[in-house]
Amino acid sequence: MTPDLRQLRSFVAVAERGSFTRAADDLYVAQQAVSQQVKALEKALGVTLLWRTSRRVELTPAGKVFLGDCRRVLSAADRAVRRVQEAARGEVGTVRIVYTLTAAHQTLPALLARLHDRFPQLKAQAREVFAEDIPRLLHTDLCDIGIGPATDYPADLRWRVIRWEPWRLAVGENHPLADCAQIALRDVSAEQVELWPREMTPGYYDAVVNACRAAGFEPRLDEEGAGSTVWGYIAQGRGIGLVVASLAEQPPSGVKLIDIAPPLPPPLGVTAVWQPDGMPAAVERLLEIATELAAERGWV
Repeated sequence: MTPDLRQLRSFVAVAERGSFTRAADDLYVAQQAVSQQVKALEKALGVTLLWRTSRRVELTPAGKVFLGDCRRVLSAADRAVRRVQEAARGEVGTVRIVYTLTAAHQTLPALLARLHDRFPQLKAQAREVFAEDIPRLLHTDLCDIGIGPATDYPADLRWRVIRWEPWRLAVGENHPLADCAQIALRDVSAEQVELWPREMTPGYYDAVVNACRAAGFEPRLDEEGAGSTVWGYIAQGRGIGLVVASLAEQPPSGVKLIDIAPPLPPPLGVTAVWQPDGMPAAVERLLEIATELAAERGWV
C-alpha cells in the first residue's frame, strides 16, 4: 500500500512539532485524526516511525530517514499543484506568436519584454510571417495568436486593435525629398508608390491606398514590385513608400524616413487576432499585457 499525502503531511507535522496536539492545530484537524493518519501510515509501511511517551514524541531512526523523503515528496506535490494552476491561468508554458513587419520594431518587442517581466515562466515563440498567412496558421493550430494589420479576418476568428500606428514617408537616401524635415502626403501624389501585393498583406495594402485617397489622390502603384524588392526599389529612388513610424528604429539600408505633415492620413491599425475555440489561457495573458501597454503608451 502506498501512503497518501494526508498521511505524509500528518507525520511531518508531528515530527516537526514533536506533538500530536500542536500538529493537529497546524493542520486544523482534530488530534484523533492526526493520530489515526500516523498509525495508518506506520501500519501500511510496517515500520515504527515515532516513539510516543506521555511527555513527547520522538522520531525513530527509520522515522528520521523517512522524514527527509516525505518533505521532498510533499514539496514536489505542492509544486505540481502550483504549476498546473499557473498553467491553467496561462502563466507557464509556451505561447506561439506570429507577427508581421508592422509589429517587428516596437509593438512585439514591448509585448515580449512585458510578458517576460510579468510571467517569466511563460515562454514566447515568435516568428515573422506575411499577413496573409495568419488565418491559415491559426486554423491549422500552428500558432496561438497573430499580430498584423487590421483586415477582414474570417468570421470564426476574433481580433482587436492593440495599436494605431502613424505613417512615415519612405524615400531613397538620394531622393530629391530626402532632405525634407516633413512633407504633406498630397505633395507626393505624382510619385510611384512601392507596395507589397495585396495578396501578401491585404490589411497593409488597403491602409496605404486609403491613406492616399484620404490625402486626395489615387496612388500610382508599382505593378512590378513584390516582396523584398520593395525596399530595393525605394532605395534606388524608383518610388516612395508609406511605412509605420516605428520602422524608424531600424530602417532598411538606403532608405530614409520622413515625417508626414498635417493633415495626417488615417493611421494603420495593428491587431491581435486569435482563434476563440480552445484559446490557450496564455493568449488571455498576452491580450491583458497589450491592453496595459496601449494605455501606458497611448497606442490606442
